[in-house]
Amino acid sequence: MPDRPLTVMNLLSEEGRGGSDRISLDLSIGLKRRGHRVIFGAPSHCILNQEAADAGVEVFEIFPLDSRDSDSLPGFMRFCRENRVDIVNAHHSRSRHLLLNARLRGLRSKAVFSRHCILRTMPFLGAFFYNFVVAVNIAMSEVIRKSLIRSGILPSRAVTVHGGINLDRFREAAEEKVREVRAAYVREGSVAVGMVARMQHAGAFNPAKPTLKGHEVLFQALNRLPVDFTLLLLGPWERHDIANLTTLAQYHGLDASRISFCGFQQEMAAFYRAMDINVLPSPDEGLGLAVIEGMAAGIPSVGADAGGLAEVITDGRDGLLFRPGDSRDLADKMRAIIDSRPLRERLVAGGRETAGKRFGADRMAEETERVFYSLLS
Repeated sequence: MPDRPLTVMNLLSEEGRGGSDRISLDLSIGLKRRGHRVIFGAPSHCILNQEAADAGVEVFEIFPLDSRDSDSLPGFMRFCRENRVDIVNAHHSRSRHLLLNARLRGLRSKAVFSRHCILRTMPFLGAFFYNFVVAVNIAMSEVIRKSLIRSGILPSRAVTVHGGINLDRFREAAEEKVREVRAAYVREGSVAVGMVARMQHAGAFNPAKPTLKGHEVLFQALNRLPVDFTLLLLGPWERHDIANLTTLAQYHGLDASRISFCGFQQEMAAFYRAMDINVLPSPDEGLGLAVIEGMAAGIPSVGADAGGLAEVITDGRDGLLFRPGDSRDLADKMRAIIDSRPLRERLVAGGRETAGKRFGADRMAEETERVFYSLLS
């Protein structure tokens, strides 16, 4: 294995609010700690740029607002040539397209795609072309890797490196801040149930149709709980998303006054610590970063027994799994946590252990480094 430091660019094209953005930043910081030169290539409006700079990671601003890829391509290629970038690791769709165009125009840096979502393209033909341009696809979970292969990526071009986080950000939260969050968002005496996810739906919003993250399943399950509760919804911050979620709750018979819309929060530790239960009902999650963060924060988590969540949670040991789409089963799992202190304590201890052993950013950086060196050898 080469022992020289690498020059790596993690390339983003979104504004920094998603789980994939956070993983790319933690990966950048982890590789920097391992002695590599790391560039955080991101839009100028990405909210993570300052955090990257504060951690000593170089920031290369790309994708100005309302720009086309053709506007960014010359400067991107020039930067990579002049700085002898060994590897460009693209994390989003637009950044992948830019990297592909650069490679087809002679960019010599190795092209890597980090894959954060399950692919649903046409079997075999959907992604076969990438085998000739992309050195490797790094899947954030095994279910993503399998979806890549189904879509036409050769097995030799797909490897699993589970996504990881900076665990310290969630292990510690000032008690005063936790009390402030509960005072602001949790009705006194109620059970705090949290869900951290964007509001996503296919096509035009229709409350009769399932959302991509499964909000309606949680709403239905909460109607079955025999206890007072406050639902903390984190992630949606735009007015139309909050309005749609309110409509969705009412459509499924949930009193919207029991929902606290907490918006997007860059510092999440106190919000997790304010929860009694952390739920992610998405049936199609690539990894399930919100569950990993909840585990690290010491909050019992419940997730759908599907996708990447089934890889993160070992049922009964570090969290509970419920049948995807089954609100009755989800309600039973939440009630079990509420009713049993020994169960809560077991899940909290198991969750912290799982997060520490399997989903730390340092482990992710080390495994990714190994993949990168293999490409250059």
